[in-house]
Amino acid sequence: MSYIILLAVSLGPGLAWLWFFYRQDRFAPEPRALVTKSFVAGMLAVLPAALVELPFRGFITNPGSLWGLALASVFFIGLPEEGIKYLAVRREVYEHPEFDEPVDGIIYSIGVGLGFAALENLFYALSFGISIAPLRALVACLAHASFSGVLGYYLGLAKFNPDRERAFLIQGLTIAILLHAVYDLFILSPQLPGYISLVVLGSAYLFIRAKIRETRILEH
Repeated sequence: MSYIILLAVSLGPGLAWLWFFYRQDRFAPEPRALVTKSFVAGMLAVLPAALVELPFRGFITNPGSLWGLALASVFFIGLPEEGIKYLAVRREVYEHPEFDEPVDGIIYSIGVGLGFAALENLFYALSFGISIAPLRALVACLAHASFSGVLGYYLGLAKFNPDRERAFLIQGLTIAILLHAVYDLFILSPQLPGYISLVVLGSAYLFIRAKIRETRILEH
């Protein structure tokens, strides 16, 4: 397998989605260098997330019951992945002067989410073959972007409402974790209808799309 092709089908979709979301912020787009930095930070977040998940991989693949899988989805998938993406946003851009309006939280968090998805796609392609790339390009990238975008919305609220910062941060992280967990639960469980995961994904995407538009209407 050509490594150039492998990189293209793994990283390319993440960059394409990043451009798509970046273009949604038409009135005052963020500096491309900082958005790119967010994307790279998301890629770097994959390793610590994988290290946290690794000891529990057996429990995720063989949970023993539906309730066990639900708990694994929350604590061993949603929590480490969304938690580490949250830390990446906080570390790299939250205090940056260019994070100067609430909608920026969505854009930068989406950047981190798509960077995470891009490198994750590469590992999946290496493990399961390049044939898995198209599905992950469409679904997995959008899922990471959407769940991180929901978190980013609350990060924007937190930054510009200092009296409620802690509450908004906890709320956003909790919602992102639960969305991610429910999404994975319906994918992983043969007992549950898998299409519900697409409903969860679609709802998260429509939420952040509406919030980007709403913010821009209020600001302009």
